[in-house]
Amino acid sequence: MAVTDDRSVALCRILLRLQLRRLREARGLKASAVAAKFGWSTARMTRLETKDTAVEVGDVRVLCDLYEASRELREELENYALITKTRKDWWDLKPFKGKIPAWFQAYLGLEAAAKTIGIYQGEFVPGLAQDPEYAKVILSLSEADERTQEVQAEVRLKRQSILGREAPPAVTMFLNESIIRRQVGTVDVWRRQLERLLDLAAKPHIALRILPFAAGAHPAMHGPFTLLDFEDETVGDLAYLENLVDGGVLSEPAVVTPFKSAFEKLKHLAASDAASESMIRSVVAAL
Repeated sequence: MAVTDDRSVALCRILLRLQLRRLREARGLKASAVAAKFGWSTARMTRLETKDTAVEVGDVRVLCDLYEASRELREELENYALITKTRKDWWDLKPFKGKIPAWFQAYLGLEAAAKTIGIYQGEFVPGLAQDPEYAKVILSLSEADERTQEVQAEVRLKRQSILGREAPPAVTMFLNESIIRRQVGTVDVWRRQLERLLDLAAKPHIALRILPFAAGAHPAMHGPFTLLDFEDETVGDLAYLENLVDGGVLSEPAVVTPFKSAFEKLKHLAASDAASESMIRSVVAAL
């Protein structure tokens, strides 16, 4: 059974919808037929099995009856449903409530619940590793108003708390060399960011490696991505992609596999931990 603590509300949602769909398919039932049996709309069934949303315990109960789920699984799924209805994540509270897009809220919950996080970034330091002043410079490039930018900066700081908790995720970051060569903000802002990268790289659960220009063409040149893995194998591996205006989580194995393959290849192309640290220190020394 997956851990269902305050960090895993989003994980409960995804586990719930995956299990409900698998139970239905195991019984050889179509979603439309199940919906018709209970007088539900097909859209309601689709929402239960595919959307990141709260689920009524009563709905789970009648579905488990129909699917003849085991007592243990029934209790687990009802517990997941109860959590989705009664618990709130920090982004649902002030000052964040209503300020974070739904697509990013979904990712935040998964990031907080992940066992391992793999990141490739080619243009700027990933949000999990950004120094506050560096983050403000990056956020100022958007067209968002000043207050929204302030909230976004607070969100990045709040996200980073997962790196310092008692049982943090194992994080691997591959950063294109351009990230440590391009100055962002003032020299002082840039120096603090580089020093933060060194501090993070020194932590036992964080690997931070630079992909040097000398590596030439590489399999992640299509753009940045994040891979998420979880304690509960029911979820499987997820890939998160983000662009200028939105982002989304990919879950189908056939779609996620190419990103996993690219990430594995980066391990052989990136500089070693020691060499990466040396590269960053050389930039700091030259400032």
